[in-house]
Amino acid sequence: MQARMCMASIALACGACATSAGSSTGSGGAVDVGAADTTATSDAASPADSAQADATVAAIGPTYHVDIKQILALRCTGCHTSGGVGPFGLDNYAMAKAMAGSGVTAIDERRMPPWSAWDTPSCKPLRGWKHDLRLTAAERKALGDWTANGSPEGDSASAKPIAPGPSLNLSAPDVTAAPKAPYVASGAKDQMRCFVLDAQLDQKRYLNGTQVLPGNPLVVHHVLLFVDPNNSSAKLANKDGQYDCFGSPGLDQQGNLIAAWAPGSVPMQFPEGMGAELPKGSKIVMQVHYHPNGGVAASDLTKVQLRYVKGEPTMLGDTVLIGNAPSGQNGEGLLPGPNDSGGKPQFVIPANVKDHTEEMLFTIPAAMNGKAMPQLKIYAVGTHMHYVGRSMQISVERSPPKAPCTEAVLGPLGDCLQKACPGKAGMELAMCAQAACKGEVAAIDGLCGECLQKQVIKGTPQDQIGAACTAVPPGVTTGPAQECLLETPNWDFNWQRIYVYDTAIDQLPVLGGGDKLRLKCTYDNTLGNPFVAKALKDEGKAAPITVKLGETTLDEMCLAVVQVLHLPGK
Repeated sequence: MQARMCMASIALACGACATSAGSSTGSGGAVDVGAADTTATSDAASPADSAQADATVAAIGPTYHVDIKQILALRCTGCHTSGGVGPFGLDNYAMAKAMAGSGVTAIDERRMPPWSAWDTPSCKPLRGWKHDLRLTAAERKALGDWTANGSPEGDSASAKPIAPGPSLNLSAPDVTAAPKAPYVASGAKDQMRCFVLDAQLDQKRYLNGTQVLPGNPLVVHHVLLFVDPNNSSAKLANKDGQYDCFGSPGLDQQGNLIAAWAPGSVPMQFPEGMGAELPKGSKIVMQVHYHPNGGVAASDLTKVQLRYVKGEPTMLGDTVLIGNAPSGQNGEGLLPGPNDSGGKPQFVIPANVKDHTEEMLFTIPAAMNGKAMPQLKIYAVGTHMHYVGRSMQISVERSPPKAPCTEAVLGPLGDCLQKACPGKAGMELAMCAQAACKGEVAAIDGLCGECLQKQVIKGTPQDQIGAACTAVPPGVTTGPAQECLLETPNWDFNWQRIYVYDTAIDQLPVLGGGDKLRLKCTYDNTLGNPFVAKALKDEGKAAPITVKLGETTLDEMCLAVVQVLHLPGK
């Protein structure tokens, strides 16, 4: 599949304890500040007085206590809380009012809340996202009206109860893993530190859910978790089980990404009874991105909660990293680009080019380890680039469902069985075929062989097996021939996340053998890209340089993060 390990941070975006994008809050709750006091006089309020009161209420519009506090709690205060990782708190009226104008601007420029998945003319995902941080139209209007009207505080006694967001707690964790020693972040630059954790994997487990417990929330920007199946991280770590690890965790084998976290994130968890395999004896490598903001921070001892599947899983979950192809041929891997030279695809982003693109195409194999590739249900998806990246799109191009066998393949086997094994079925047929038709059986590929094996076990009559395996399996649904899974048109390295589809399992997008994943990454390698300008300054460089595929700050990537569910043993 040509999947390659992600060499940098993929984290859930910092944001509020978000609800889905379909939720809404009241944007016009009136505060009763202009009503006439009928107890002060025996005269009833005149129509003119009532009209004046109504006009006063309408002029005030949304207020902090009745409308805005609710929105901020849902969308913003997961990060922007007093003493939190955000540069200022939005959990009190004074700060909310002070930041109202710039906050609305940040929302309209799609800088806040930190959410990169947006519909574009070329990508309109068919499903919504869980815990969508984007404001509804009603919420945006309420904030705009509140700001335009001077950000009135209103009456706290009239405040509505704050609707609770999704729980940040992982229920019933089996293990809480912690580093051997704390870490002290310092200085003005962000730091990446890896910690080797013992998850008590004395037997094979299946990871159903995770949650991160930051030790010092003022500096813990986000966290990635990798499984290290052969404990290769021990060669990199010091006596406290720690090492610096910008980009990759540096494992010998491709360490699978199993979770990602940032402030305000809900637990990452598969549906009940489903999980990712953790081999016996594995270690967990926790990569923490620290944002110290100058000076020396208080020490941090971030911990990780892990919950395992009870018994055998009903479905397996895997995180597959696809992309970063350094080359390509025959329309696979890296595709020819606009700035290639010599007729061969090259991953090279020239200096001072604003809209450079790189595309890659990967075909899902029809079989793996001698068995048919199972249907993969895409549970979640994410994009990954570095600082030069500006947008990325992931789409699937599906092939029509195919029969597992063809007449040309089955013909020789059928002729042999008719002569050597007439009238046999079930295990008798299987044993006869292995003994009398060895050459013909050996010529059958894994996908076709699996179908034949199933039919034999079922006891299908010999003269019906061929028809059963040369027909497209009934009820196979694949989805549209072309489907855009995700586009992140306002890519920001600092606010990466994995996007989970908000739909039932049987409605998730699917991948099968022969389907293709297409990645399109767009880059801006000019000083007009503020991320490039800062990265160059940090490296002591005055002008953009040619950028190639790699792990460091001024290298680039084009990588899809795809979380899939599939049946075990299939």
